[in-house]
Amino acid sequence: MGILTKILWWDLKLLAKYKILHVALFIAISYTGIFLLFNLKGNEKVLTALIFSDPTFMGFIFLGVLVLFEKSANTLQALVVTPIKIWQYLFSKALSLSFLALLICFTMIFAGHGFQFHYGWFFLATCLSSVLFILLGFIGVARIKSFNQYVIVIPVFLTPAILPFLNYFGVTDTYWFYLIPTQASLFMFEAVFDPISTFEAIYSITYMLLAIFIVYRIAERSFVKNIIQGS
Repeated sequence: MGILTKILWWDLKLLAKYKILHVALFIAISYTGIFLLFNLKGNEKVLTALIFSDPTFMGFIFLGVLVLFEKSANTLQALVVTPIKIWQYLFSKALSLSFLALLICFTMIFAGHGFQFHYGWFFLATCLSSVLFILLGFIGVARIKSFNQYVIVIPVFLTPAILPFLNYFGVTDTYWFYLIPTQASLFMFEAVFDPISTFEAIYSITYMLLAIFIVYRIAERSFVKNIIQGS
């Protein structure tokens, strides 16, 4: 755990060094201004859709940018000769970016909704959604050498993730979208404002944890094969 703590502290510094922290804060301030200007209180579905984009889509993009910076600086090649384990590297990135997502998302919901909501569900929804999409980011960036290539990859991963929004906004009502982890994530965000059923609660937590486990295994394998061994 000592090594993980040191890596986590270093990753937080990198977020500032590579201006990712600055970009994230700018996005948060922009959204906060929009929320205050248009007074979205009472429009929880719209508010949820906007907040959802930070730990998911932004997490995916920021992870890719961070890894590409480290690739160009030859930082990743050095992992081979250090005592740092792959899981420590992966989870350090997930934790640091999730911490950033929490700060921004709490700022956004305070501005858009106020202070009366279910804090436990919001914490859980933000953290699990963030970790899942950050790990997906590792899969997406593993074979990529430039941000221009990563821009092409982003829609491939994120387009399926928005399909459950069709259920969320009542456009469709299909159980097929329950196979997409985003559906579980939306249930958790829905619970932030209104109670959800026992089935929805069990499904959302269980399925998100299962999805994170599966994606982590794929991300670890892809990272080792395409980045560590590939280097």
